[in-house]
Amino acid sequence: MKLKPRLATVASFVTPGSIVADIGTDHAYLSIYLISNNISPRVIAVEKQRGPFKKAVDVVRLFNLEHKIDLRLGDGLTALKSSDQVDVVVIAGVGGRTLCRILIAGKERLKKVKKLILQPMSEVFIVRRWLISNGFRLVAERLADEEGHFYEVLVAERGHQVITDPFLLEVGPKLVENRDPLLIPLLKTRINRCYLILKSLACSKRKESLRQRKAYFEVKIEKLQEVLDYVGQGREDN
Repeated sequence: MKLKPRLATVASFVTPGSIVADIGTDHAYLSIYLISNNISPRVIAVEKQRGPFKKAVDVVRLFNLEHKIDLRLGDGLTALKSSDQVDVVVIAGVGGRTLCRILIAGKERLKKVKKLILQPMSEVFIVRRWLISNGFRLVAERLADEEGHFYEVLVAERGHQVITDPFLLEVGPKLVENRDPLLIPLLKTRINRCYLILKSLACSKRKESLRQRKAYFEVKIEKLQEVLDYVGQGREDN
């Protein structure tokens, strides 16, 4: 099975030989990939919705992997047991706020987990902020481009981390540090989006009430441009 760029990026961070919990497995494609490629000896695949769960059961049976993929109908991390001995938790394909709620509800299940691999679909800065505030440190980040849409993959481990510039939580401290090759087009996309918002605000008749929003996006553009200039240093294609 070949994964699309988003899940392939997630899979690339799974430590070989680790027991993985694939939370929100959907059709279990990631779980099947990890087992089929001998990356993980055992995966616990959890799905909350009955429809995708039934589909996952069928797909896992099709690949004859029932003995290595433990499919569970349950709500996030609460479906895990202490006896599972999970090393790596993967949560991909959900919004940032939902992802944080999953982490909060299952916090007790994370005590012995060595690594979190997270791929929020939105509000990624909220996930980064939660990790830093709850005893985790970002050890890696990578962007994936799938059909013109950029996805951010975060890898966290237990530890203490200080982020001196809060704005880095929005753009990704490790993405900036490592000058991720997809960060330049992502930043340009975000800057253009801010300009479009400013343009729409300029057409509004409610000038007084929108003044603060206008100032916010002007500052945001300035900060994004600063990061873009830094990441683009020494590159001819920026």
